[in-house]
Amino acid sequence: MPLLFHSGSAENGSGQDSNDHHHLIRLKNVYKTYKNAAGEFPVLKGINAEFKQGEFVGVIGKSGSGKSTLINMITGIDRPSSGEIWVGDVAVHQLDENQMSIWRGMHLGIVFQFFQLLPMLTLLDNIMLPMDFCQTYPLRERKSRALELLRLVKVEPATGLTR
Repeated sequence: MPLLFHSGSAENGSGQDSNDHHHLIRLKNVYKTYKNAAGEFPVLKGINAEFKQGEFVGVIGKSGSGKSTLINMITGIDRPSSGEIWVGDVAVHQLDENQMSIWRGMHLGIVFQFFQLLPMLTLLDNIMLPMDFCQTYPLRERKSRALELLRLVKVEPATGLTR
């Protein structure tokens, strides 16, 4: 069973792809091997893929086939053992931990399968936390930005319930 499945891409209305030559995500010969007491366990083996902006891609495969590892490589949560990962013009595989944190905070939104908010913080505080870490917005603008984001997804800030 294939690990990647392309189901199509957004078009510009003319029947032509609007980004024929620009790939948003590029993987070049990506390998990931985990090491433990029993030895090495290869998970990703020479993955090459290119995804255009607006393209819909499914990552499918059996349990343990490397789906989550692949996503973790693209988002910079984990690093490849070898190979290159590009998101736009950013060489994700070359970023150090600090650069990676800043890049993720400013350019990515990741929703995990089992996500959890920090229980000691309000919903609004949980949303503003990454803004604090990455200093993406001035302090005086963070609350209004968090409220704007909640409005976009139709969530009431006081209750956390959808409208």
